[in-house]
Amino acid sequence: MIHILASLQHTVPHTIIPRGNERGGVVAEQRLSRKEIRQPDQFMSLSVQTFDWMRGHTRYLIYSALGVVVVAALVAGWSVWQKSRERQAEILLHEATKLVHVPARTANRLPAIEHLQKLVSDYGSTPAAAFALWYLGHLRFEGGDYSAALTAYRQAQQRFPKASQPLMLALVTLDVGYAQEASGSCDQAIPHFEAVLQLPAHWVRGEAYQGLGRCYESTGAPHKAVTIYERALSDGEINEVTRQAIVEQLALVQLRTKEQG
Repeated sequence: MIHILASLQHTVPHTIIPRGNERGGVVAEQRLSRKEIRQPDQFMSLSVQTFDWMRGHTRYLIYSALGVVVVAALVAGWSVWQKSRERQAEILLHEATKLVHVPARTANRLPAIEHLQKLVSDYGSTPAAAFALWYLGHLRFEGGDYSAALTAYRQAQQRFPKASQPLMLALVTLDVGYAQEASGSCDQAIPHFEAVLQLPAHWVRGEAYQGLGRCYESTGAPHKAVTIYERALSDGEINEVTRQAIVEQLALVQLRTKEQG
């Protein structure tokens, strides 16, 4: 038995673990872990620094928070106040337009003008004020006061933004041209009639063409009037009623030009 064991010791190799690997493996890992454990936690350090900074600036943080609350309250209050003003202006505009649209408009023109002027004066920054100025222009125009009508139309024109109110802007611009034409300033009306043609309001293009033609005729440029009328007839957006009126006006201009020439 002893001989067998002795022979086994000679045949089976011993597995020897180097001391260097033992010390550099498990022991080194244990030492590294202990070192990491001794290092301060970064999150805890940042939290402590943040808390210390907040504690040192408590007064400023409180004032800043109060400032934000005050600003938010002011903005909310202004928004509510502005909406209330706009609603009140709409009510006053509705009351004024009742006087504008009655059958006996001449008798009610003065009270309607007074209502509209007060609306513009008291609620000038509201959308309703722009419509009030437009109505004022109509009433002044009907009364023959073309200068006052032009002033009202110009003020309304400035208040209707092209981005959100392109159709109203086209109407008011057309009315500016009408007021200038009626006051004998066709040279100033022509650019406004042309401007209408550049706006997306196709249903008033025919009136703009007619205004241009009349102004060219009155300023002694019948050939330009003929060009405008022919341009209008080639425009597919012109309705049949307006197209027929332009055909008749074109024939008259061509006849007069032929007689003169």
